[in-house]
Amino acid sequence: MTLKTFLCLVIFGLVLVAAGVGLFYATPGAPISHVTVRGEAATFFGAGLYRYDPATVAREGKVWDAINLILALPLFAAAIYLDTRKSLRGRLLLSGLLFYFTYQYLQYATMLAFNPLFLVYVAIFALSAVTFFIVLASIDVARLPSQISARFPRRLFIGYTFVMGAALILMWLGRIIPYTLAGRFPDELAGMTTLVTQALDLGMVVPLMLATGILLWRRNAWGYFLAAVSLTFGFIMSVTIPAWIVVPLVQDGSINLVEASPFLLLCLIGLYVAVQFFRSVQEDQ
Repeated sequence: MTLKTFLCLVIFGLVLVAAGVGLFYATPGAPISHVTVRGEAATFFGAGLYRYDPATVAREGKVWDAINLILALPLFAAAIYLDTRKSLRGRLLLSGLLFYFTYQYLQYATMLAFNPLFLVYVAIFALSAVTFFIVLASIDVARLPSQISARFPRRLFIGYTFVMGAALILMWLGRIIPYTLAGRFPDELAGMTTLVTQALDLGMVVPLMLATGILLWRRNAWGYFLAAVSLTFGFIMSVTIPAWIVVPLVQDGSINLVEASPFLLLCLIGLYVAVQFFRSVQEDQ
């Protein structure tokens, strides 16, 4: 067994524990109302692993956990298997999933209230980041343009990366700037100390999207590698975002569908382009 495979199996086990405990661990309790130091009326979840997190954050965490168990881990298992078979498609999928786990569990470690799985979150994002570069070292990036067939809708994906990057910038700055000028904090996040998701989206996802689009426009080989990373990440997010929209809408009707609709359309495009990209990968003969 190679070091890469060993690390991937360790990550798989850790994610399985984190998602399983987050989704199924239950304790008696009820929502906790509390006034924060900012004077905000916060409602904490009050039960389970996320009992000390705001109710909206706990609900989001459970959606993540369900997506990981149903989608991310089966894809990760398939990618590990394909990688052991020397599959380029497997290595590219593995790269994207490792980026996804780095992003997600860095968010868990820095956003969620301290809980018994804190060290598990740290281990997942640290090991995922290290393994990402080990996988990258096994890919001949210079050859990638010749191994992606014309089936890949390159121009559509370039447009998608720019639109998605712009949408994230406009959405988050459209919230952050008014709250900053008013000296307030988002009501739905009352009980948190800062905006972790927004920081990671603006600091990690937006640069990834824009860099991918620019490099693909120039037909740079690294653009094709980053396309695999961003499309794998985007594929999972294209399933997760609709789940985030549907769950609160079903529970309490709290989602603004006018705001959500553009992201639902982008999710459909992202799913289509991701499938087309991985279908276009030509394996080594």
